[in-house]
This record gives sequence, structure tokens and C-alpha cells, in this order.
Amino acid sequence: MKPLISMLLALGSLAGLAQASMADSSAADNPTSADYAAAARVLGFNLQGLVRNESVVPHWLGDAGRFWYRRDGEEGSEFVVVTAKGAKSPAFDHAALTRALIEALGEQPSNEAMLASLADVRISDDISSLSGRVGQRSIDCNLQTSKCRAFDAPAPTPEALLSPDGRRAVLTRDDNLFVRDMATNQERQLTNDGAPYYSWGKMPDDMFGTVARQKSGLKRPPFQTYWSPDARYLVALRLDERKVAAYPFVEWVPTDGSRRPIVYQSRLAFTGDRDAMVADYFIFDLQSGRRMQIELPEGYKPSLLFDDAVLGWSRKRGQAFVMTRTLGSQSTALFRLNLADGRATKVIEDSWRTRSATNTVEYNLPNIRILGDGEEIVWYSDRTGWGHIYLYDAQSGRLKNAITRGEWLVHDIHAVEEKRREIYFTAGGREPGRDPYYRHLYRASLDGRANAKLLTEPNADHHFDPQSIPVLRPLGAATTLTSLIQPAAGVFVDTWSTVDQPPVSVLRSARDGHVIAELERADASRLFATGWKPPVRERVKAADGKTDLYAVYYAPQGKRADENKHPVIDAAYGGPQVSITPRNFPAAYGTFWGGTQSALTQLGFSVVTVDGRGTPVRSRAFRDAGYTEFTQLGIDDHVAAIRELAGRHPQMDLTRVGIYGGSWGGTFSAQAILSRPGFYKVAVSTAGVYDYAAMYTGQFDNMVGPPLYADGTHHRGNPTESPVNWSKLDITRLADRLQGHLMLVYGDMDENVPSHQAFRLIDALIRANKSYDLLYVPNRTHAVIGQPYVIKRTWDYFLEHLQGAQPLLDFTIETRPADAH
Repeated sequence: MKPLISMLLALGSLAGLAQASMADSSAADNPTSADYAAAARVLGFNLQGLVRNESVVPHWLGDAGRFWYRRDGEEGSEFVVVTAKGAKSPAFDHAALTRALIEALGEQPSNEAMLASLADVRISDDISSLSGRVGQRSIDCNLQTSKCRAFDAPAPTPEALLSPDGRRAVLTRDDNLFVRDMATNQERQLTNDGAPYYSWGKMPDDMFGTVARQKSGLKRPPFQTYWSPDARYLVALRLDERKVAAYPFVEWVPTDGSRRPIVYQSRLAFTGDRDAMVADYFIFDLQSGRRMQIELPEGYKPSLLFDDAVLGWSRKRGQAFVMTRTLGSQSTALFRLNLADGRATKVIEDSWRTRSATNTVEYNLPNIRILGDGEEIVWYSDRTGWGHIYLYDAQSGRLKNAITRGEWLVHDIHAVEEKRREIYFTAGGREPGRDPYYRHLYRASLDGRANAKLLTEPNADHHFDPQSIPVLRPLGAATTLTSLIQPAAGVFVDTWSTVDQPPVSVLRSARDGHVIAELERADASRLFATGWKPPVRERVKAADGKTDLYAVYYAPQGKRADENKHPVIDAAYGGPQVSITPRNFPAAYGTFWGGTQSALTQLGFSVVTVDGRGTPVRSRAFRDAGYTEFTQLGIDDHVAAIRELAGRHPQMDLTRVGIYGGSWGGTFSAQAILSRPGFYKVAVSTAGVYDYAAMYTGQFDNMVGPPLYADGTHHRGNPTESPVNWSKLDITRLADRLQGHLMLVYGDMDENVPSHQAFRLIDALIRANKSYDLLYVPNRTHAVIGQPYVIKRTWDYFLEHLQGAQPLLDFTIETRPADAH
């Protein structure tokens, strides 16, 4: 027994030495429930609603520049009216309206909560009446007499797409299109050739949420179907998914309480499949009953995931304007459709060897506007290396002029004033010495005669958020955001902030940008009371030693904040379609990945977020760096950024660096630990893509380029063939390089990144004889990324493998709704 005891003692000593070598002795202290609770308090979803008056959303009253907005008052919601000169006054007698609502509704929330419970509020231009909803009941109020009535209004028809005049609606049933007269409820069947997977107005199965729709039976308006302004014509989509192979999603623990697993089938065409979905547009003339198929040139196909198809109309000419892309988005074109015969004429085309873009951020609406009655087009292009907007003749396709130019970037178009021939847009990088990610509002002449006029100060991010693409909008959400700009009245609402300065909202002149009146100054005292501390935003260099990057650093907090050295966590994303490093105050404490950066600082970690090359919101060269395999270049940039930050923040321990991320961040984090094992010691990879060639088509082709096979086509010659230009997009080939600790996380009902992606990497790790950890979460979709259980297990993993600490096993992260604060 003595040799065995001696050996065990020796092993114990070695283990103790190894643990001590990982960190200072204080870092090895096990976390307590108080530590976890402090971390949970500053999770992004638990901080929502704590900052009062964080923004001002104007609801314009006519075109005279007056508007109302809702603010957070000392005793609840308040409604304020503002004039174009900045004068503020209560929109109505709040106490009297509260009493009237209570009387009309009967037993309802407390007085303080009554006005806060008002939803879908509309106030008449003369501020004499208010309508809206409280719970499931509709209300109408006379603001002059302070009298309200409550009534049960018919529920909106979620599957109906109303015509512009509201008299008719188009809907789908049994895969066909029907037109309903809203006054009589009589229906006319528009098509009769629809069948399962040969469907009119159907959202494709590869658009996410297919299983949820199958489970719930949720109906929605016909997908990519559009009324003409005079309601005579419809442009509608027909999908043919009949030859597309089925992909099984297995609900292993059925949510309906049954015992037998349930299989849901989605039609998903994988990269290289010859039998792919076919999408066609048709024009319906509801007056003559004629149906015409729209014939697009070879190579062009409907862009279903990222775009609205019909961007505008010419009523007097009987035209519609449709945008489409080629495979890989290497070309984008706008076509003019003749509604009388379906003929498509190419008006504008933009092509590039990597990918053409209609916005610097793929998830924002295209920066394309049809002006007048189809006379002109505002078109976005990065043909010069920078994203700018141009004016074209919509009928001849002739370039009339550049609206903007220079080594800076247009972000989003926000308003066009056609009478004045002016356009309002956000841009970054135009003003010397400023952070290029900060959005500023500009006004420019459509005719390009004058330089763009800066309308916003100070040097901060000005919160002009654009409308997202259709697939990312919640069902029933408004198709457009409330505009912050009222060009006719010459005023706009501007809210700005930085990562460490709460927002300020003002009313400005749309002519020269001067401040007319301050509207709100956000109160973040309740946020700071949770222990949340703002990060710092810093400029660093990329791996090339020349290119500027921008990083946000979250310093360690809590009881370990005074220790000499702290492990470092890289909170990563790295996708080419969106940048994620916070640039303003709401984003600094927000909900990306559940808002986990600040929580990790409470557990003794330094946390860094950075956008490396290969991400958008900069020049085309910055975005396309490393194309098609941009992720590795981005990883090298992260390493360089973290090393430089460690020189400024000595508490960062570069011998203990971890990384985590979800979705594209899951891809990035797994590739980071496999490709740079000497730097990254621990990684948590959630819902990542590990072999692009084994993904369904459409989404990734638009960002990493079209696949090319050995025979020069876009189709596989056999089931095992991979695209010759995508060889570096297979992360599983790096499995034998794993040296540190890797935990893979996935949800088995994830339609965005199906679970077979995790299995492919798992299989490669097993074949390479590598140890890994796996967190399998049943019944979870892509939203598994920010779920409390996954967040807690991520904390545990980093605590164990970067601090040598024993995680707390019995702690549960609780989420609180914003109104619970």
C-alpha cells in the first residue's frame, strides 16, 4: 500500500502545483453564491428597463413639426407634446385620463401602471382623441372631456395582406392565393395549381422557424407578395420545393408532453445539390384576370433571405421595380417590370469579384429608393472601395451623378425630401479623427452639387437605427420604423451616447443641426446601482500592424478586481454581415449573447470585444480581407488586439485567454482554439458552423462566395465532393490541433445552424483522439445562445479551466422582465 499512497501524494502535489501555476492563490478561491448573484444582476436581459428615458421616439402630428412621445416620469409613463420650436407640454391631463381608463376598463392595474399599459397608442393631429389597446381590449378616449370607452375589437387577420386602400386582402390557403373583399368577406381564388411544396406565397423552409410554424399552425401573410399602389396588380412568389431533400429535426423530449420523439421535416437544399428550390415571381392583373411569369436573365434569382423584392412602383407607367442577386451576391441588379406584359428590363447592375452590397450591414434594408413616380433611383454601391449613394435615371438606367463621395462610408438612408431634392443619411468616418463606427446624420443634395452637411454633434454614436430585413422582423411588426426626421418641418430628433456616457436626446434643426431644445437626459442611476460598470472603447492595431481596429474592454469587477492578474475572455462574433463591438451606451450593457461580458467581469475576468478585418462598417477592402476565408484573419486580429490591450491594462493575464461566441461567434471561437492553440486555452462554441460545405444553400453563399467544384460548376459530382474554393472553410480539418479545453453547445431544434454541424466536429475530434466537452440542450432553437442555463455553464467552464476554481453547482440564473425593476 505504501507505494500506492506515495504515488497518490505525489500526484496530489503535482496537481496542486499545476493549479497554483495557473493563477495567484486568491484566484483559486471558489466562487460563492454571492459572486454568481452579482454576475447575474448585470446580465443584459436583467438590466433592460433600468435606464429611464434612454431614447425619444417621436410620433409626428401632421407635417408641422409637432410630435408626441412617451417618457418615463417619476410616477409612471407620461405623454409629452413638442413643437418645432422645442416647446414641451403634457399631451393631456394624465390623472384625468387614468381615471377615465379605470372607469372604462373596470378592475385594471394600479394608477401608476395604467398609462404604462397602453399599447399601440395613436393620438389625433389636433390632440383631441387617443386610441390604443390595454391588454386584449381596445380603447377610444376623448382627450377634451377625459372620457374613454373600452370594447372588444375583432382580432386582426394575421394571414391577410391588405391592399393599400384596405378594401381587399390577399391570403394563402391550401398552397394557393385568394383575394378577399374586406367589406363582404367574399373570396376569389386567384390560383388553383398550388400543391404541397409547390406553393404560392409560402416562406421557404430554409428561412428559419419552419418547425415552429409546423408546431403552432401559425398563419402569416403571403411571403414576398406585393400590392401595386392602385391595388390592380399583385406581384407574388411561387416556390417549388418538391425535389428538395427533406431534413429531419427530432424533438427528442416533445413539448406536448408525449413520450415518443416527434420528427419534423424541412426541405433544405445543401450546398452543391442539383435538386434545389426554384423560386419564380408572377404578376396578376386583378382587373383582367391575366397571370404573367416574370422572366429574369440567366443567373439572377429572387433573393429570399435578405431582401424585399419589390422596392417601388411607377403608377402612371404601370411598372414595378424588383431587386435580385446572383449566386454569392457577386452581382446585384434592379429590374423594371412592365405590369402589362411581365417584361423585365435591367436598369442598374453592380458586380464585384467578391460580393456586391446594398448596405454595409447585410441585415439592414437596402439603401435603394425609387423617387417620384419611377423617374429616379437612389442606388448604393461600394464600387470605389467605399459605400456611397448614386442617382440614376430609372427609365434609361443612366447614371446622373454621385450623391456622396470620398474615403468614408454611408450607413443607412433615413429620409428623402423630393421637393427640396435632398436626402438624409447616416455615415461614419467622414470627419477626421473620429471613430468611424460612430453614426452621424448628414444632409446632401440629390444632384450632388454640394458637400454633405454634418447635422450631429458631439463625437458619439447617434442612434439612427434602420429597419431590419423582412425575415428578422417579428410577425405583425410595422414595416417601417417611426422616422426621427421630419424634413418638411425642418427638424429631427437626435439621441446620442458612448459606451460610458448615457444617452442625451435633443431636437435639432434639419438645416444646420443646431440644438433647438434638449428633450431628455437618460437617468442610469438604477443601472449603476446593480454594480454594472461601463467599459472603455479603445483603438488598437490589426495583425498587419497598420490597420486601425476598435475594441471595447470590460475591466474586472467584484471582490477579485484588485488582484494583480486576471484571465482574459474574448467575446467574439466575427461574421462578415454585422459588427458587434458596442459603440453606444445601450449596446454596452445590452443583450447580445445575453449581455454576458459584464457578468464575466464580476467573476474575475477581463473581457474584450473587437471587430477584426472581415467584418463590415468599414471600407470594402476591410470587409473583404481574407475572402473567402476571412475568419482566420479576424482571429489573428483579435490576438493582436488583445496583446496590445494587455500592454495598457496590466491586469490582463495573457497566459490564460479564453474565447466564446454563438452562431458565427461559435464558428470563430472553435476555429480560434484550434488554429491558435498557443494563445487560446479555453473555448465555448455555441451553435457554430464547422463545415460550410455541409450547410444548406442561400445564407452563406451570399457572404463567402459561390461554391465551385472540380468540374467548374456549382454542383457536386458525387455526395462526398467539396467545393475546391471552400477547403479552408472546413474547421473539422483542424481537429487534431486541439490542445486546450473546448465545450460545444447546440440546440437540437436549431434551424439556423442544424445540429449535424456539431456532430461533424465531434466526429473529427473523436477520430483525432481529442477530449472535448458537450452541452446538448433539447428542444432549443438558435436562441440557445443566450439562454440562462447555457450562460451559467459557460461561466462554470471558464472558472474551472482558467481560474482553477470549483464552479457553483446549485445556482440558477433567474431572468426578470423589465417592468419588474
